[in-house]
Amino acid sequence: MKELPRHKIREVLRNEDYKTLALLCLDLLDAKDWLEGWKKMEEVVTASGEFVLSKFLASAYVLAHEEIYRLLSRSTREFLARDVVLCLEKTAQVIDALSQKQGSASGYAPPGA
Repeated sequence: MKELPRHKIREVLRNEDYKTLALLCLDLLDAKDWLEGWKKMEEVVTASGEFVLSKFLASAYVLAHEEIYRLLSRSTREFLARDVVLCLEKTAQVIDALSQKQGSASGYAPPGA
C-alpha cells in the first residue's frame, strides 16, 4: 500500500487546495482516474464492509470537479474537505488491515496489487 502522505494533506489544507486533496484519494487507491478509483474503492468497501468510505469518496469526487466545486461556498468546501481527510485516513487503515489478512481465506488483494 502507498504511504498516506500526511505532510501533503497538511500542505493542501493549509493552502485550501481542496481539489488536490481530493486527488490524493485517487493516488492512495493507485487509480489513474475517477472511474478506476470508484472500482477500486468498491473492492475495498465490499471486502471490508466499510460502506462509509463510498460516502467519503463522493465528497472527494465533488471537490475534484470544477463545475461542482465553483458552485460551493467556502464553508461547504471546508466541510467536504474534512470528509476527504477522513476518507484518506480510514481508507489507508482499511487497506492496511485487508492487506494483513491477504493470506487468509478472503483472498483479498489491495487496489493496485
